Amino acid sequence: MGFQNIEKKSFWYRVLFYYVRFWYRVVFYRKIVVINYDNVPENKSLIFTPNHQNALMDALAMLFSVKKQLVFMARSDIFKKFATILYFLKILPIYRIRDGIDTLKKNQAVFDKTVDVLNAYNGLVILPEGNHAGIRRLRPLKKGFARIAFQTEETGKVKEGIGIVPVGIDYDDYTHCRSRKIIVFGKPILVAQFLDSYQENPAKGLNLIKNHLAKKMKELIINIESVEYYDLINELRVVYRKTMCLKTGRNPNSEADGFFADRQFVEIFDKAIASSPENVDMLNNDFQQLTSLLQDEKFGFRDLINKPSVLKNAISILILVLTFPLFLYGWINHLLAFQLPHNRARKVKDEIFHTSFIFVLTMLTFPIFYLLQTAAIWVMFSGWIAVGYFISLPLSAVVAWKWKNLYKKTVLNLRKIRFFNSHKAQQANELLSNIMQKTNDLIEVFLR
Repeated sequence: MGFQNIEKKSFWYRVLFYYVRFWYRVVFYRKIVVINYDNVPENKSLIFTPNHQNALMDALAMLFSVKKQLVFMARSDIFKKFATILYFLKILPIYRIRDGIDTLKKNQAVFDKTVDVLNAYNGLVILPEGNHAGIRRLRPLKKGFARIAFQTEETGKVKEGIGIVPVGIDYDDYTHCRSRKIIVFGKPILVAQFLDSYQENPAKGLNLIKNHLAKKMKELIINIESVEYYDLINELRVVYRKTMCLKTGRNPNSEADGFFADRQFVEIFDKAIASSPENVDMLNNDFQQLTSLLQDEKFGFRDLINKPSVLKNAISILILVLTFPLFLYGWINHLLAFQLPHNRARKVKDEIFHTSFIFVLTMLTFPIFYLLQTAAIWVMFSGWIAVGYFISLPLSAVVAWKWKNLYKKTVLNLRKIRFFNSHKAQQANELLSNIMQKTNDLIEVFLR
């Protein structure tokens, strides 16, 4: 599959698709929640525009939540060495002025190809922020998506016109696997509604649709506009989530309800910053004092919320001791498959790329080492022992992973028990109590 038939279905692409999807859904993420997918119409020509917070993982969020064979658009400079691979992965280039004025004429062939993609009802994906950033805030949108949409719409060759679907993606953790991801779909924006403005004044038309899309995307994400109070709001929304759900009639055990409670919490803080900044500032002062105190003890703000039980921690220690041989078996058998990707990821300066590196590399190393290790057992012992060993590998991986997480939690709880018995605990508890009370008072004002 190359540029000319990128919209066509490919057997080997589907094989790769199903394997990567398995790794994405079953192995890498703990939970994936898709919200309002019924906003996505079938048999329509659609451009999907998600926010961009987490490198490759944003593209995979689209690939495995949209029931279409998607084609992505990316900057042209990455095609210089890897064009064949990128076309196979159904990625089209976008040529920019910075790539050289002469290259811009190549965009016409790309626009012509987008017509084929959209007419085949394959979704086209463009990340309108242009680059990624691990913050819960929509950054200014680039105009590239709008130019592509307008110029493709102007051809008149796309059946029934083009719709732009805003998408919001949220992660509870950007850099670790087995985290939670939420994907929210908005209703399509019809490009034709803005076409007259674009044809009369291209700059005005571009800005109109760009601003409209930004407004719709902000409604689908946790958008913390404040830079000064970003850490305060970002931490409080998590610890206050259950209370926020109960106050607003939502289910605190629902990931979707928790997400919308977070959104409402952030919106209330935006109003509070505008109407009573002095109250938010006092709350932030307490938060900064508590954060500073906890940093000395190497705790995070969320670590202080749940006080550990001595009995439960003792039980955890007993479980760790009894299951240590199982952990050791799993750890030894996955030492290379797991550690090589993590060591490679640590060398990447941009921390947000770590998850993408680990995802791709573990997807490759696990099956390779599984086969090599099983082959070695087959040679040294018998076929049936090798089969049993192969079956034990994924099971031992799960045990080792859970053991390691329990170990980390137990060590943290031991440190917390010691901290809560220290002289700093009283000051920390007082600050936390003030923060939660002030937060509750602030929320109550805007919920009346």
